Amino acid sequence: MSCYKNILLPLVALIIFASCEHNVITETTVHPDGQLEKVITLEFDSTKSINRNIFLIGDGWDFERIIQEQNTPLDSAKSRMMFNRFTRKFESAEQANIVLAQPSDTLFQITSRFEKKFRWFYTYIHYAETFHALNRMNLKPEDYLTPEDYAFIDRLPAEGKQISKADNFYLDQLNNRIFDIYGTKAFYEEYFELTLKLLEENKLESRWSDTLKVHKEDIFEILENKKDLEDDFMLHVLDSLRIPVDVNKVRSQYHEINKAFEAKVNFITTAHDGKYVNRINLPWDVVNSNADSVSGNSLFWAPPTIKFLLKDYTMYGECRKLNWWAMIVSVLIIGFTGYLFLRKRTS
Repeated sequence: MSCYKNILLPLVALIIFASCEHNVITETTVHPDGQLEKVITLEFDSTKSINRNIFLIGDGWDFERIIQEQNTPLDSAKSRMMFNRFTRKFESAEQANIVLAQPSDTLFQITSRFEKKFRWFYTYIHYAETFHALNRMNLKPEDYLTPEDYAFIDRLPAEGKQISKADNFYLDQLNNRIFDIYGTKAFYEEYFELTLKLLEENKLESRWSDTLKVHKEDIFEILENKKDLEDDFMLHVLDSLRIPVDVNKVRSQYHEINKAFEAKVNFITTAHDGKYVNRINLPWDVVNSNADSVSGNSLFWAPPTIKFLLKDYTMYGECRKLNWWAMIVSVLIIGFTGYLFLRKRTS
């Protein structure tokens, strides 16, 4: 049976094991009328076993699969890189959000916002995309991170960019607090709630749930100090507290109600293990953006996953076009006003 610690801390393993790494490339072309063309490309080693269904890709998407063979660094073998590319056109940002921004514990969520403003001489388009937090645990991280931590995350550069030794040290410490402290407690809280649900489904008197709650912190202390705990550790806790459930009879029931949580963990681990690139193509000249880089009317971001692990991350760009008709009308109005002024003076 798998070790409970390994189930409790899968996010820590993501930092250590790079074998399941995959790339996610998202691209949006924004049209002046608000239509959006979105392309989602999942790039991964076809020999690795990962959960690739992190986006809600249903009907309406054009699909293309590309397989490329690549030499390994030692040239002793070849790996097969697979590209699953999905393309779809949306009539509006609202329509895109129906597909890509559905609340879910097991799907990547992207919210798009399109706003068009007329300012006489110029027409502006403000477009933004928000990658919603990958963390779907019920325990809020605010008690484990400070405002300074969030400010540090906000100013981290794009993936692959170098940071100072001081920032690298701070990042290591921050990862320890996120995964070792917050992560451990968040997983425990989920398992504890599942155990309470098990008692409720077996119609035990409320006093037994109260007994479990009284020992909640003691159980967590055991969890932190012991190794090689089984994945049904909480069932043994029930037995040790003499809560009247037949552990052998409820084991299958326990694993059944645990499936939703396992799916949530599977999503978080898969999504966190990716490397992300987001591109937004605007229709006019860019005048404002928080992009990592800009090329012409195209904006690029390569955010490290910590940017949207615990909180939402918004990428935006603003562009504008000159309204020539407004310029002509303005010149005519000014000219006509000047004509009337001169005519009045000469009359």
